[in-house]
Amino acid sequence: MNFNKIIAVLFLFAFSCSQKEDSDYSTEKYPFQIIPTDSITVDNILAALFLFQNVNKEHIFFRDAGASKIFVFDRSGNLVNDWTKSGDVPGAFSMIADNLVLTSKGDIVVSDNLNGVKVFSLDGTLLLDGKPFQYQTGIYGDVKLFRKSQVIRKSGHDYLLHHLDLMDEVQTIGESFYKRRKNLLLTSLSTGESSQHLYFPTESKFYQSGKAFPFEDFRPAFYFEEEESKLYLIFQNEPVLYEYDWSGYEPKLTNHNRLDLEGFHEHEGWDYNQIPYGKLNTENLDSHYSSKIYSLEKVGDYFLINYKPGPPKSDVEKWKHAFSKDAPKNLKEEYLQKAEPRTVVVKDGEIISQGIHHPKMHYDSYGVIDDEIWWMKPLNKDKEDESYTIYKGKLKEIM
Repeated sequence: MNFNKIIAVLFLFAFSCSQKEDSDYSTEKYPFQIIPTDSITVDNILAALFLFQNVNKEHIFFRDAGASKIFVFDRSGNLVNDWTKSGDVPGAFSMIADNLVLTSKGDIVVSDNLNGVKVFSLDGTLLLDGKPFQYQTGIYGDVKLFRKSQVIRKSGHDYLLHHLDLMDEVQTIGESFYKRRKNLLLTSLSTGESSQHLYFPTESKFYQSGKAFPFEDFRPAFYFEEEESKLYLIFQNEPVLYEYDWSGYEPKLTNHNRLDLEGFHEHEGWDYNQIPYGKLNTENLDSHYSSKIYSLEKVGDYFLINYKPGPPKSDVEKWKHAFSKDAPKNLKEEYLQKAEPRTVVVKDGEIISQGIHHPKMHYDSYGVIDDEIWWMKPLNKDKEDESYTIYKGKLKEIM
């Protein structure tokens, strides 16, 4: 099996594991809800893995991740363009590319750890063909609609803010790794050149503990607020919201707040002399059910943080049994509910709601675009879908 086929199998396996179409984040009563305000349906679609990606004032963007294909519709749901970039064509990107983001001009930006940063016009014309920052020895396979990169403007120029996926190039791993690692990439959308930024905060467990952690644990979710040049960042397995002033070349830490996320459990780390470099991922370390923070978004005065709960170290074997083939249905359902992702609302560094009421969402995820929340309707269980409906809505506080 070649490398691309291996990636496809892993990606589609992650997709199948993410399908909980009838799940809701919680039945508890929370003071916030997402109110649908509009919907758009696109018809006659043949795609292996059809994903909503982004919108602007004139267009809606989807992709078939199984075929590296982009679809552009108008806001009434009529197809405007569709094109594919796979194989040996200029600008080709893989099925594990990050979700699409847009420039201020409406061009399409694709960040792909295997192939680099690409920029396309609406008709598929290649405007920038960036090279990978460095070879990646790990991949990120979860199928979610959450944003993983952001187009930002600094010093009068457009950049893509993104990050390395799992692993750096193979090197001697040790405590000094965390002292010298930078966690963000800033890629010029005019030249394709990239620079690394943001060391681990000295307050972080990754910097302080002297332990080894799975590479997934320090994948960052982030949001850059251009008006005030503020960067907000949180690492996947550390529930601490970091705030930076990024008015200069390097971000400067100004504040940090630890968040009490219900059901969230952190890895304590492993001794370096016990863990070979190649095993530094959750699967090889037998930590399949670890808590993960997926997304950090800003809506008005609030931050929305989406995460997946996980077991404490003492309960890992119980979780394994509950998700095994031999587990009784009621036990599996109980633990599926425990593992359901949820979104908390944060204001001024404090959680003000441990969840949100919202409609069912396909892929258990959403996109935030200009303070509007976008999501896909769950797919049809009885037949293959050729029509897909997306909704937009507003975050509303229940008085």
